Amino acid sequence: MRERLTGAFELLGSNSRYRWYFLARFSSVTGTTVAPLGLAFAVLQAGGGPADLSLVLVAGPVIFLLVMPVAGVAADRFPRQVIIITCQVVSGLTQAATAAAILTGTADTEMLAGLALLTGAAGAFFQPAMKGLLPQLVDGPMLAHANALLQLAGNGIAIGGPALAGLVIAGIGPGWVLAFDALSFGVSAVIFLTLRLPPISRPRPRQGVVADLAAGWSAFTCRRWLWVLTVQGALTAGCWAAGVSVLGPVYADRYLDGAMGWGVVNSAIGVGLAAGSVASLLLRPARVGLIVCGAALVEALLLVAMAAGWPLPLIAVAGAFTGAGGTMQLIAWTSYMQEHVPDEYLSRVLSITALVGTLLVPVFYALAGPSAEAFGIQPVLWACTAIVIAAAAVSIFVTEVRQLSTCQTSALERQLPDLYAQNTPASGARHLPPADSPTIPDGA
Repeated sequence: MRERLTGAFELLGSNSRYRWYFLARFSSVTGTTVAPLGLAFAVLQAGGGPADLSLVLVAGPVIFLLVMPVAGVAADRFPRQVIIITCQVVSGLTQAATAAAILTGTADTEMLAGLALLTGAAGAFFQPAMKGLLPQLVDGPMLAHANALLQLAGNGIAIGGPALAGLVIAGIGPGWVLAFDALSFGVSAVIFLTLRLPPISRPRPRQGVVADLAAGWSAFTCRRWLWVLTVQGALTAGCWAAGVSVLGPVYADRYLDGAMGWGVVNSAIGVGLAAGSVASLLLRPARVGLIVCGAALVEALLLVAMAAGWPLPLIAVAGAFTGAGGTMQLIAWTSYMQEHVPDEYLSRVLSITALVGTLLVPVFYALAGPSAEAFGIQPVLWACTAIVIAAAAVSIFVTEVRQLSTCQTSALERQLPDLYAQNTPASGARHLPPADSPTIPDGA
């Protein structure tokens, strides 16, 4: 384990391309972590109420989901580095405009919502390009370490960043938090601009955007392990949104002495997130499918603790385990996709998994409150627990999920680029292998 930890941090020292990538990501994450807090208080400072706050905060995520599929196509068609730099510049300019409007007192709800739409759209194009770029910088066996280091840095910012942002907002106003976010995007763009990438060949012929979208969807659906675990993740994310994000504060207000108790739980989750990142540096489990499904069961522990009415210290412990499980699941899942999905489909597949994985979140957001009023908070929490456990149980019974391994690449994955080229007729239409093709051979 000590050697693995040393090797992970040596990645920063020995791989200059990854080091610059890491620094660029660290810069932008420092800003994006605190920006929502600044934006929320800017709306309130401008005289907005809960409805105005909802409009501004939901604008970015909604456009993010709508743009994501096209963003994946763009990242597979065009140089990812160019897309990344463009997105960082656009995000920096929109956040600078937001900060200027707030600091000059000219901001209103419609303006802030419109600027949030632009920032969300830029973020949608940024994500698949950014995640698709990493395998060009880091060899497959080290991808888990690379993602774990990024996650560890992000978790560290998440622990201390909001508290520091709160002090800035209280002292000199929310506009300066948005100004810092704009600066962080600018620094990130400059660092990405200096990144020198290895040459990469994409020999496939160009075709229409709709055909590329269809090919990306086929690349997603023909891998049974991919869509099964993505649907499982969507159900888990929805239950987390309902049980923790929506009902958590209400539960804390009734049973945990309010904000203080909920703050303790959230701090414990943050500690768990950091611990999960460290564990991912120390361990590289071979059976990714088992890790993803098992981690979902661990993530359900916080829901169980709240539903069962455990005392605050035990709920906090459950929150720590939940955070650790969620981080280990995310790192293992992302790293496996980056290593085993062919580069020419990678950004589209990543965008589709992100889209499908978050589709249920607004639905569960909408259902959580009315369901709790009709049936009570704890019955809804038990229902969320049952959904998470059932989704993991169903997934683990899928052979391709059980046998998903970091040690092997299936025959289908190795042959897919050739099959793609062989099945491209003169018209440009593309056909992928049938959806029931196995992804991992028996006996893996």
